[in-house]
Amino acid sequence: MTLAEILEQRATDRPDALAFATENESLTYSALRTDAERIAAGFGFQRGDRVAIVMPVGLDLVRVFWAAQRAGAVPCIFNPMIPAATTQSHVARIRPHFVIDAITHSSDRTLPKIDTDPESLAFLQLTSGTSGEPRAAMVLQRNVLASLESARALIEPRANDVLVAWVPPWHDLGLLRFVLGPVAFGMPCHIVPPAVRTVPQWLQTIARVRGTITGAPDFAYRLAAKLVPAGSVDLRSLRYATNGGEPVQRTTIESFEQRFGLKDALRAGYGLAEATLGVTCMRSGEALRTDERGNVSTGRALDGVEVKTADDGEILVRSPAVFAGYFEDPEGTAEKLRDGWLHTGDVGALDADGHLYVLGRRRAMLKRGGAPLAPRELEEAAQTVDAVRIAAAVGLPPKSDAVSEELVVVVEADGDRERIKRDVAEAVEKAIGFAPHRVVVQPPRTIPRTPNGKIRHAMLREQLMGASRT
Repeated sequence: MTLAEILEQRATDRPDALAFATENESLTYSALRTDAERIAAGFGFQRGDRVAIVMPVGLDLVRVFWAAQRAGAVPCIFNPMIPAATTQSHVARIRPHFVIDAITHSSDRTLPKIDTDPESLAFLQLTSGTSGEPRAAMVLQRNVLASLESARALIEPRANDVLVAWVPPWHDLGLLRFVLGPVAFGMPCHIVPPAVRTVPQWLQTIARVRGTITGAPDFAYRLAAKLVPAGSVDLRSLRYATNGGEPVQRTTIESFEQRFGLKDALRAGYGLAEATLGVTCMRSGEALRTDERGNVSTGRALDGVEVKTADDGEILVRSPAVFAGYFEDPEGTAEKLRDGWLHTGDVGALDADGHLYVLGRRRAMLKRGGAPLAPRELEEAAQTVDAVRIAAAVGLPPKSDAVSEELVVVVEADGDRERIKRDVAEAVEKAIGFAPHRVVVQPPRTIPRTPNGKIRHAMLREQLMGASRT
């Protein structure tokens, strides 16, 4: 099947069931099918057309994405909240036939028969860009269907399941779970605009609609545990809250579940755009586990997915969901896909039970005494200091012939800088046995991050090296 066929089947079997909703609007499966056909006909989408969707999060974005699917076109969703020049640069990478920022066309014209080719492109997915400029991953219809089947086996859909989306749809988790998932699994999805200021609204929506499944990066759960008062929302309906997109911290899971009276609801997972999202995840009923260094297990491989680590610790993945390559980038594709395996660029380890522990991006790993060290170990300790909003650890070239890098922890915080530096150094030393060489205190929103909120360690490292040279 293809995504368009799945929508057709859902609209036929459950035409009046709720598919998507926001605070002000709702959409049934039948209405979604009708709207998708009219929008595709109105714009004149053709099979294979690349459609850049640059729209705010909401039901119109959902309509346009499914309109592209209905016509056999190839959508790619872009973040409209970043600077216009950056958006234009990203959009230009896919050489789109259409750039859609609003629904301006609709028609009752009859569309050609639904495309049923599983080898056709389903969509282009921008990578996070943590190591540089984002690239467009080409995802085939069969890749998507394989990913959705793995997800189905993982979450085991139930009749009363309700999705609540906070992750943006230009992120692979947001797209696969909360734009495709509601149609593939027949679950209604309530959409909350993604922003730091809407974190309380996200939890309030879960409580109001009795949400059972949600997902977000680790930092969102950390923020929620700080911003939303305990007892102000009832989240006990949650049975599966995916935690992924960045290294997962044990303190995040424990503080969130303790604050809101949950147990084993947050499920650490690992995925990436090139794998069409899911690679590993903790199953329901599995207890939180960490290795001897405090790294959280992201679970075992999903159904149909193989995972192994190379001699240098790089995580390698093989599955039917692995992408077809980067758009118009054969060299990048050849580097990523080798000998039948996806080379993720992430470093990790597998235990005897097949649980994967992700340490971080290979380029972001620190070196101490010649051994690799995950930035998370320092960052998690630093974030236990009350004044610290976010922390990032990087290694700078040593000033002598020492084996270890100069380990620097950068924190965003307000207050007495010297006191914060002391508190962070003490917290790190207490947690891992040694203090960083240096702690840098910066104002809020100054640590470089991707539009999805991931820390850009390489860029931060370059900034610090540039500052030291001047």
